Amino acid sequence: MSETNLPQRLETVLDGLIARKDVRSAVLAVASGDGAIRWSAARGTISPEGGPMTPATPWFIASITKLFIASAVLRMAEEGELALADRIVDRLPDSITRRLHVLDGEDCTKRITVEHLMGHTSGLPDFLEDYPPGPKGREADRRSLVEVLMEEGDRPWSLEDTVRWVRERLRPHFPPQDLRGGRARIRYSDTNYQLLIGIVEARRGAPFQKVLEELILAPLGMEDTFLPGHSRPGGPEGDAAVLYTGEEVVSLPRFLASLGDLNSTCDDLLRFLGALLRGRLFRNPAMLERMQNPWRRFSFPLDRAALRQPSWPIEYGLGMMRFRLPRLFTPFRSLPAVVGHTGSTGTWLFYAPELDLYLVGSVNQVTAGAVPFRMVPKVLRAVAEARE
Repeated sequence: MSETNLPQRLETVLDGLIARKDVRSAVLAVASGDGAIRWSAARGTISPEGGPMTPATPWFIASITKLFIASAVLRMAEEGELALADRIVDRLPDSITRRLHVLDGEDCTKRITVEHLMGHTSGLPDFLEDYPPGPKGREADRRSLVEVLMEEGDRPWSLEDTVRWVRERLRPHFPPQDLRGGRARIRYSDTNYQLLIGIVEARRGAPFQKVLEELILAPLGMEDTFLPGHSRPGGPEGDAAVLYTGEEVVSLPRFLASLGDLNSTCDDLLRFLGALLRGRLFRNPAMLERMQNPWRRFSFPLDRAALRQPSWPIEYGLGMMRFRLPRLFTPFRSLPAVVGHTGSTGTWLFYAPELDLYLVGSVNQVTAGAVPFRMVPKVLRAVAEARE
């Protein structure tokens, strides 16, 4: 078994990634758990006027942050500060939760728990991607929030803004699911994790960044992971790679600073996922097991918002994805499953247990949510072929 040609194979994968239409910067890193493999490279520039993108450049990790949020919640659950069965109405003020989930005239908000939020089983709409119900027309604004931001520009955004948008403009997809057994329906929603951040901040009486530093970043020495608009734990913010929409730079500093999603680097993310999966974040192994059991499979909705969100064949636990291409799409070589998370800006952080392999990367494009699910199989295939 030889892996001497693996760097060349991975360079080829990265070259194909940067060659994609509209991709202006890309980064890719691969590492094995035993340390035998440690490879990273980058292409493009940090910004149109900036220096070259490198593996050490911070970049916006988007919804990979959900792994951090879920880990923080489970750390707090481990310490008895909250419980997965806690109702959100008991953890957040009435101004946030009041009539947040009303479906067919029934207010279901009191049934939503922390676990519903973590597993996307609440039925709440996605404040970022979902569209107001009804036909598009001049009589009403039927744009998603993403479209509003792209057309109207930057603005600060709070949890109060999120719940107001959900309450006044959107509609739940289904009732909060019965999690006691059987099959529960799931639908990806960033609203769930904004509420979780609110619960964490309310319980700790501290900003999310500070809680993350105390529970995760400082213990793991992650000095290059920070919220946009904030300084790094180990120094100034520095230059992070810009985001693009097509060929245009996305300039939403106030909005991105409000969301809670992080900037990070390949090395920091590899350190985090390795610590999480090897039990270094939790004293109780049941917490990690709870993130991965049970896995629930997304359906395949065809509405406009769902086309940009995780769906079949992806499975979800509590803050963690599992992804494996069906054998139908890999007739000549079965590829292993990976666990971790992706982000809508073309970001991914995964571990393949069968290969003991970590994979991380990004293309820094706001419309590239599907890219990770095309690129990860290519990386896995490159490693498998190099090991033959």
